[in-house]
Amino acid sequence: MKRMITALALAAALCLSLVPGAGAAFTDIPDETTQVAAAVLQGLGVVSGTSGATFSPDETLTRAQMCAMAVNALGLSDQVSAAGRKTLFSDVSPAAWYNGYVNTAYGEGLVNGYGNGTFGPDDPVTYGQVATILLRMLGYTSAEVGSLWPLDYTDFCDELGLSEGLSLSPTGSLTRGEAAVLLYRALLENVNGTQQPCYETIDGVSSTAEAILLDTDAAYGGGSGLLMAYLPDGSGITYYTQGRRQSDALEGRLGTLLFDGAGKAVGFLPDGGEARDVTIGSATASTLTASDGASYRISSGAVVLSGGETYDYSTSGYLQLNSRAGAAVRLFADDTGAIRYLYLAGGTTSASQTAVADTSSAASSLARALGISGRSYTITKNGAAADSGDLAEYDVAYYDAATGTMRASDYKVTGYISAASPNVTAAETITVAGCEFPVLESAWESLEGFRIGDTVTLLLTDDGKAAWACAPSEIRADMVGILSEDGRSVTLCDSGVTLTASQVDYDEDMLGSMVRVSSSSSSTLRCGAPLSNSRYDVDLAAGTMGELELAPGCRIYEWAGSGFVYDLEGNQGSASADFSAIDWLDEIASDCVSYYRTNSAGQVDLILLDSVTGGCYDYGKLTQYEDAEGISAGSFNGQPIYNDAAALTNAAGTTQKYLYNLPGRNRYVGIALGQSATGDLRITAVQSLSSDEAETADFFLQDGDWYVESGRQEFRVSEQVQIHLTGADLWLEGTEGLERILADGYTLTLYYDRPASEGGQIRIITAQ
Repeated sequence: MKRMITALALAAALCLSLVPGAGAAFTDIPDETTQVAAAVLQGLGVVSGTSGATFSPDETLTRAQMCAMAVNALGLSDQVSAAGRKTLFSDVSPAAWYNGYVNTAYGEGLVNGYGNGTFGPDDPVTYGQVATILLRMLGYTSAEVGSLWPLDYTDFCDELGLSEGLSLSPTGSLTRGEAAVLLYRALLENVNGTQQPCYETIDGVSSTAEAILLDTDAAYGGGSGLLMAYLPDGSGITYYTQGRRQSDALEGRLGTLLFDGAGKAVGFLPDGGEARDVTIGSATASTLTASDGASYRISSGAVVLSGGETYDYSTSGYLQLNSRAGAAVRLFADDTGAIRYLYLAGGTTSASQTAVADTSSAASSLARALGISGRSYTITKNGAAADSGDLAEYDVAYYDAATGTMRASDYKVTGYISAASPNVTAAETITVAGCEFPVLESAWESLEGFRIGDTVTLLLTDDGKAAWACAPSEIRADMVGILSEDGRSVTLCDSGVTLTASQVDYDEDMLGSMVRVSSSSSSTLRCGAPLSNSRYDVDLAAGTMGELELAPGCRIYEWAGSGFVYDLEGNQGSASADFSAIDWLDEIASDCVSYYRTNSAGQVDLILLDSVTGGCYDYGKLTQYEDAEGISAGSFNGQPIYNDAAALTNAAGTTQKYLYNLPGRNRYVGIALGQSATGDLRITAVQSLSSDEAETADFFLQDGDWYVESGRQEFRVSEQVQIHLTGADLWLEGTEGLERILADGYTLTLYYDRPASEGGQIRIITAQ
């Protein structure tokens, strides 16, 4: 099977013939500083690659080549042809490619010869010589720099910060990469005696604008090959024709756009300020929490940039981040440290280069296919940080140049093709197992031979687009998801894809729970229980399950034996990405693992726990209803029939009656819920609580959490603790309610779900 996919090859070729300059990032530059510098100079028309997409940053630069870079950087290339008609140096041949560049640089006062009529065009250029050129570009004279050459010149450049991070000797030769960094930084410097940066003095640059570069090959309004940028001045997202195609290595950066007199974009220079890339954990309307627990204050009016759209952070923007938990986001801060802009890479597009691993050496095969071998890059898999050992055959990947990331996934869906637009072999969208997927043009080759009604396995990118198609006999998706409470759809645990069908077959106790799903026909989904008895303990410190490693972004759920599933914090239908909520154990016993799944790399990527934290219960006062107080079940032989029922009362109020078939009495408990086929809630498990007395003085704060000493145990108080003021029959909840009763001196009874040594928490407090 051919799995190297290059999208829009013909379109790219046409684009390059129309727009000067290549947009693809150089593939042989390992460090980001040099990569950005080379990309900026490439976009300005200062440099080009040595061959194709390579820059050869470690090659020694000659004096003639440096002249060409300086002349192009100043926008003086239109003078080169006329300057080449004369001979100024005996060793610069009129026929040499560099004749006009050397003469122009000399005429601008940037360079001198050796004093004997020669120039030495092929001699390696030294740091001292380049420092002289740069300072003259910036308008400095020898009287201002100093008379001791080259030391005064290199020292002056060092003081300006042009050589920061580079190990240079005044008389040592420079590489192409080192010269690119020096020249790029010089363009950002103000011209001597002014507040005008050097880039504004480039011939042909008529105006500038602060911008975040979003796409260097955008399509809009019928046009293609456009530059898309976000302008903070109120213009929002704007599209520009490019005088020179800018490098995609500059996408996702804040800086200055340069325009010629016709309004075409002719350059982009990142401002050099630090942006921070973090992995999304969760977000609220005012704060972003990274996956490592770090918290970032978001300024009022902050904007989220995602997929070519803008979102106000405090309203819909933070929801965008929550929907991409595990992905990388780039933060841009203002002078106070508050975040102004948040950039989410847009993921794949129809023009993306995408690859599928075709060997067991997945990382190297993907890097070669994507053209990033030898380049420094990070890896994510399924939105989580990963390394090369986490990748496997059939993984899909694309290169996100904005963040320097190979974004891989092993998301798959197997099912019947029920629709495609405009047709299967050239589909823009394809519907499989009741879900419509955008199709990358990279998948067209693999879709040849498939028809409506066939079964297919789609390999998906991490943002849910179909990148390749396989016959199920070659590879089949192991689809596990959460059955909706109405029984009409299943949302897959890994990719978040929602599968639907006109008929969904399931057992009553599966509603809202975890199921293994298959597409048994073009109109039917079949659900089955995924339960398996684990033979392995989970080692939390080592990140292993027996001899198996946990996959990056392993999704963790728990339940109470049947019914709805929760994350480890007690949020219904959600998954946890780590075990940080379990801090009282080093190891989870195998009998607490109800189900686990392994991926193609042999790693555990999905775990269902059996109520390890107790977070899958709803706590409050349970009241049982019997006989006619229960729920009517019709009649038999003319006599009414009633099911026993119960209701739970807590700070949320008194719930509707639940179907209830467990013996019990009125008491404080935790209940786990499921649903019946009719949609009625039912109690699937009841957790009895133990009680103890406490005084106000027994409570204390530690690291922002409330604890209480009771019965020789030290319990953590649940953040959702339910508090019943029995005299007034009033319910309170959480920290606010706890602080209120502690201040008023009540007599307190504590209800906890298990011993503190087993992770037990105070779930209910009654106050009298």
